[in-house]
Amino acid sequence: MSFLTPLFWLGLAAAAVPIVVHLVRRSRAPRVEFPSLMFVRRVPQRTVRRRHLRNILLLILRLLALLLLVLAFVRPYFESGGAGLGDRRRAEVVLLDRSFSMRFDNRFERAVARARSIIGNGAGDGSNVSRGLVLFDDGYQVASRPTSNVVELNARLGEVAAGYRATDYAQALAAAEALLRDFPAAEKRIHLVTDFQATAATGLVGQMVGKLVAGTAANGPSGYHPGRGITIVPVDIGSREGANLAITGLNATPVIYQPKYTDRVAARIENFGPEPVDGVRVELRLNDRTVEKRVVRIAARDAATVEFTGFNLNEGQNLCQIVVEGDNFPADNSFVFSLRRAVKSKALIIETASRNQSESFYLKNALTTGENNPFEVEVKSAGGVNPAEIAAYRLIIINDATISPVLATEILRQVSAGTGLIIAAGAHTEATEANGFNRAFEQALRVRLEGAAELRGGYVVLSEIKPDHAIFEPFQESGRPPAAKMYGYRRVAASEQAVVLARYEDGAAALIESASGRGKILLLTTTLDASWTDLPLKPSYLPLIRQMTRYLVEGELPAWHLVGQPVPLRRTTEGQPPLIDTPGGVRLPASGNTRNDGEVLTPLEPGFYRLRYPESSELLAVNIPGRESDLARIEAPTLMATLSAAPPGGEQAGTAPESEAGKQTGEKQTGIEIESRQRIWFYLLIAALLLFITEGIIARRIRLAKIIDQTSR
Repeated sequence: MSFLTPLFWLGLAAAAVPIVVHLVRRSRAPRVEFPSLMFVRRVPQRTVRRRHLRNILLLILRLLALLLLVLAFVRPYFESGGAGLGDRRRAEVVLLDRSFSMRFDNRFERAVARARSIIGNGAGDGSNVSRGLVLFDDGYQVASRPTSNVVELNARLGEVAAGYRATDYAQALAAAEALLRDFPAAEKRIHLVTDFQATAATGLVGQMVGKLVAGTAANGPSGYHPGRGITIVPVDIGSREGANLAITGLNATPVIYQPKYTDRVAARIENFGPEPVDGVRVELRLNDRTVEKRVVRIAARDAATVEFTGFNLNEGQNLCQIVVEGDNFPADNSFVFSLRRAVKSKALIIETASRNQSESFYLKNALTTGENNPFEVEVKSAGGVNPAEIAAYRLIIINDATISPVLATEILRQVSAGTGLIIAAGAHTEATEANGFNRAFEQALRVRLEGAAELRGGYVVLSEIKPDHAIFEPFQESGRPPAAKMYGYRRVAASEQAVVLARYEDGAAALIESASGRGKILLLTTTLDASWTDLPLKPSYLPLIRQMTRYLVEGELPAWHLVGQPVPLRRTTEGQPPLIDTPGGVRLPASGNTRNDGEVLTPLEPGFYRLRYPESSELLAVNIPGRESDLARIEAPTLMATLSAAPPGGEQAGTAPESEAGKQTGEKQTGIEIESRQRIWFYLLIAALLLFITEGIIARRIRLAKIIDQTSR
């Protein structure tokens, strides 16, 4: 044992104080009144005063407390052999990249070999090292917590394989640090085994540099800063930047209602190489049959858009694939998607009997205009609708009309089975308790209709929408709500279960969504004709109506998904999740990750997943994230320098190149560094405090006992 400040041993002189106090302290005898002794002869006599220690336990406690206090000030530490204090232990985490970019040029095989070398370094030579293994892409998996069992770690490495997901350094480093945070070790390291893909690091570096410039801390959910005492060792296994072609995106209308596909399938093909590529062959395959081919030229670090149109589709779901030829890395040269040819659905518009059908003129034209028209529309008055015929309609629109309770009950029953419902509440929509909107729809919509707000001489406009909702997809690019003036609207009181999708500038709700069983209901608090608004006269009317109706009938049916992107799946009619087969033909086990709207699938490989329902089966197209195909690299020192930069007011964390990792292991550390990690003084102070408290309690009890004894005399 060594001492950082040995001069404080002089404080041991204070140990003499309790001994002196115990020796000189005398108990005073009680004073007794006695007659005068003036007539008594004095007799000289030698008196020997005998002194002895009393209350030995108190003396020992005081001496021990002072000794521990002095020992704490001399700052002791163990230079070696401190197994109980963990001062010579070392904990490491091997952070192994398994993202899609690691499939290029045998990078992942080299990464596994380097990981085995790190795990085997120092094994069997008596060094006290514990190592863990974490696999990462855009998520992470703890394959093994820190352990000294090299055989177990190598076995875990033998089970891993490169995946198809993107890369997230910040999340992976934070996970590795969390493993090391509570591990008792003097030295902690993270070995980052990766190809240092630039697209994965650019976002992290940009976030952290921006925060440093702004003068804020770099740690947080969107960034990462290594903790104190943790060293990051970069292990770069990246090779040359290969010339790579990849399909990084595609635009397509997923559902059509006619034999010929008249819209455009537009595929974005990027050249991530440093040289232009001529004669790139692009092929569209439909149900495993080649439909059309293109040949394009793509400049270096550039992209080209290839379009296909005018081909025929079979009824139901069609499997589509775009294939690119022209490079030596074919893993990302295929892009799969699905196009569905559906039968037109019947739509019913219900309006007030006393009104002219021209009031539904704009609405009917919006639903029937265009080639890819999804509906066959019928317009009927509220009194002319037979409740028994409601089941034939996939979409029902109540256009400012009041309907009977019997008809309302049947409509809601069909909505629970999956029919879409739109209600436009205007001046002719009654809200009475006896026979009106609130009696029929308040419970299902979770919305109570109130009085009308007719803005005489004025108007309001839409000022707030949910831009990420499917209904407002055509307006996402501009970021502005549909332009229209509302001269009147109905006030409503919506519960928390109802979702307000749009509001007027005065804060009143304009569009509200509610769910009822398997169906959805949209409530528009103004009219769909020109009586209360000029929306039907605006260009935004047609796309808004189309999006509303398709959202209710078709739902959100994207043509493709990404690997690692959670996909909600509908349940069977019995409420069970579907059976799922992977593109490789493996049947997935039933998952416990469920939500109210069905099962959630997180696909891990590209291709077509088959969802098996009792009545039918569906195919789910999954592709590789486009940014993972960019194999450009960032230099390891650049990323490490950014990670090592301390935020304002923070402390510098350590990073070390791989070549110096072995040197740092054997470097002799100073006494201050060793003592600062062990912090033995802290525990000594706690022990001294406990002894002082114990001594005080015992001394008080002895004093009380003496007082009671004297009183009893």
